[in-house]
Parts: sequence; C-alpha cells; structure tokens
Amino acid sequence: MNKGFGVTVTVTHPDHRTPKIAPLVVVARDERDAELIAAQAAGPSASAETLRELTDEEVLAYGLDLQNHGSAKVLPILNL
Repeated sequence: MNKGFGVTVTVTHPDHRTPKIAPLVVVARDERDAELIAAQAAGPSASAETLRELTDEEVLAYGLDLQNHGSAKVLPILNL
C-alpha cells in the first residue's frame, strides 16, 4: 500500500557553490522508496531525505493520489 511522505531533495551542481534544496511530497511504499523516487526525479546529482510520513489530512490537502505510485509534487515552502 502506498503512503504519502514529506521529502527534501538536495541538488549539487558543479557550477554552483551552494546546493539547492527543495521540499517535495511523494507517493511511495516506504521511506526508502520515497527517497529513491525524489532523487531520481531531481537528477543524477541529487540526494533525498525523508522527513516523515504524511497524515491523512495532509495527503488530502496536497491532492495526492495514493494509487499513483511514484507521483511527486514540489512544494513552494516546507510546511510539514
């Protein structure tokens, strides 16, 4: 069964000194799966860390479809 997770993705580009960090919500089977999905979506120089599993209310608020494994949405700000 899929669940919603809050994840942060860090992307490091060789041309930039400061890595870019983006918050995402991801539909995945578990925390590790969420990290893999988020890192793959961000590209080869990305790493991801799962912050926590989302509550049912947060899943609804972010409009996540738990039947759609691998879907992800970038958040404008981290509000978890």
